[in-house]
Amino acid sequence: MEDKSCNITGYFKKWDQDIKRAESLLASDQFFLEGLLVLSCYIGALGRLRYPKETHDWKSYKTIVWEYSRQKEIYGNIDLLFFYQWPKLKLANDKVYKSINNYSELVNIFKSEFGDETVIKSDPRRYQTREELVGLAKSHGTAGFDKSNFEKHIELFSNNQILYQFLRCEAVHNMRFPLFNSVYSPEQGKTTYEDNHQINRDVILATVKNVFASLGKECIEKIKWPGEL
Repeated sequence: MEDKSCNITGYFKKWDQDIKRAESLLASDQFFLEGLLVLSCYIGALGRLRYPKETHDWKSYKTIVWEYSRQKEIYGNIDLLFFYQWPKLKLANDKVYKSINNYSELVNIFKSEFGDETVIKSDPRRYQTREELVGLAKSHGTAGFDKSNFEKHIELFSNNQILYQFLRCEAVHNMRFPLFNSVYSPEQGKTTYEDNHQINRDVILATVKNVFASLGKECIEKIKWPGEL
């Protein structure tokens, strides 16, 4: 048992070194995108380690973030801009997204309360709890409002889903990073990156560090490998 404990401790020390290297990439203008890509992959890897029997990558990814990142107040938020815009995105024909009822009516309610796409793009009220949105829909007396349907599918517009969909998937498959804007400076002759979402670089780095710390602490205390928890 002592050998196992030492092996587990050593294993997480190696992870700590890897995360610090990724953090150094993130701090560099030149290698910022590489740092994001590595950190995103680390979240996925930790999710697969913790939930080895889970066959869906998205589920292990989102679950590890939700259960171990200690940032539920951020990842539980619903991004109204995403909610407004999804019919214009490549997700428009995704049958899971199309399962939400009364979509058009709900958009009109939320726009009347918070503003349209132009207004909320840079407004903190862009990010709302599902409880707030449920209460708002109910208070407007939406005809045939299906609370259970809404609560089930509104999670698709959460920051947790956005982290997976627009960081992990876009970065890994398309080398795109839509949560950040690139800005080229002719004077300096270099490109820098600006955060454009509540899930900014600090949140992403904290997510990886917290997942790693929480999972490592649990494994070391219980003397179990991630997949044995």
